[in-house]
Amino acid sequence: MQGARMWAVAGVLGVALCGCSSSTGSAGAGSGGGSSSGGAAADTPEVPVTTQDLERVCSDGLGFKGLPAYDRAKKSVHPAQLMRSDGDDDGWTSSVPSDGDFPKGWFLDYMDKPEKAELVVCVERTKATATGKVCDMEADGKPLKIKTYNTTYRLRVVEARTGKEQYTYTGKAESDECPYYILTSKGEDANKYYNEVRPEDYRKRVKPYIAP
Repeated sequence: MQGARMWAVAGVLGVALCGCSSSTGSAGAGSGGGSSSGGAAADTPEVPVTTQDLERVCSDGLGFKGLPAYDRAKKSVHPAQLMRSDGDDDGWTSSVPSDGDFPKGWFLDYMDKPEKAELVVCVERTKATATGKVCDMEADGKPLKIKTYNTTYRLRVVEARTGKEQYTYTGKAESDECPYYILTSKGEDANKYYNEVRPEDYRKRVKPYIAP
């Protein structure tokens, strides 16, 4: 996460936290500008060049005809790409879950090719509501007060080839606890913390589609 800063809970010993990653880490693949194979013939079925190209499946319901067909009746793992959105103008970001969040093979990894995707799992924050709770944190040795927010999210499982929704669900992510630390990116408000949907909150919901 470029330009990330870490806020630690006030009063906690200054232990160096290195290599921390979240389940929402961007795969960082490509610019998302290209969505067809370079130099391919005009009649060649279109495939994504990078995982970021799959954002259009979530945002516009547009699939890629060159991707493998999804057949839920086949009792095998159907690889999916995870895409996340904070519900703002930044659009969708391709992500790779942290190790242990999901069984291996459910979601594309950094080394996997995007043309393996049969499904796209779209996780989108649709609403944020202030909890009224303020957490005492510190940044660079200075005190910092963080306002927390509960969120509403929408989860969708979409066929990557056709853009057709297979499943949709709306839920809430709520908590009255302060975080131990916060990772923020450049341009984000460091004084706000959003309770987001966790992998364990939707693991069972996507399983019937990814691993029937």
